[in-house]
Amino acid sequence: MKIQMIGLLILAAFHSTEVFAHPVSYQGATSVMSYNKDQENELLVTYSIKSYLAVALEYYKVEKVTYTVPRLDFLLKRWNSEDSQANIYLSGGYGAERSYEEQVGVGFASAEADWESRKYYTSLQYNRFFRKDTPSVGRVDFEDTKLRAGVAPYLADFNEINTWLILEAEKMNDKSVQLTQFVRLFYKNVLIEVGAGFDGGWAFNYMVHF
Repeated sequence: MKIQMIGLLILAAFHSTEVFAHPVSYQGATSVMSYNKDQENELLVTYSIKSYLAVALEYYKVEKVTYTVPRLDFLLKRWNSEDSQANIYLSGGYGAERSYEEQVGVGFASAEADWESRKYYTSLQYNRFFRKDTPSVGRVDFEDTKLRAGVAPYLADFNEINTWLILEAEKMNDKSVQLTQFVRLFYKNVLIEVGAGFDGGWAFNYMVHF
């Protein structure tokens, strides 16, 4: 019985982190995720029609350019072990880009891989918007790469407040790498991240599922 209870607690902990960190959740789940930094805002609403497939709508703004993209998220592969889990996700869609007082079509593709245990966490995400050129404005594709690593300073049960310390490195097109440190707090179905960049910038993220 004790072994079964410990196993259930571990599964609950994984289920809770999986819900918030990944673009696909359990079947029937709706997730709202928002990521915010100086000159960068993202809102993503997803609905998981299967445990491996979700439909989503993304709104992304960077500086004075906005993207509105319906997309599909797909769980390509998952590895489960006794004390850790790893995943690979692929996403794609087509929507609209608005910039320079013009609106054009834009394609979207994303790949994400992560590995996590109850103590450690790491992820790598690559996003690309395939921008359509117009006669009046020359455009290049927009790329965004994020690498994250985190550690839990203590181990908490599912019904307790969980805390993570996370360092994120982000690279957008030809800009220099931006480092941001986060404190992540999550309790049941609500997650909040408060961060500060090494350049003095701010960051605030939140994620809810229901």
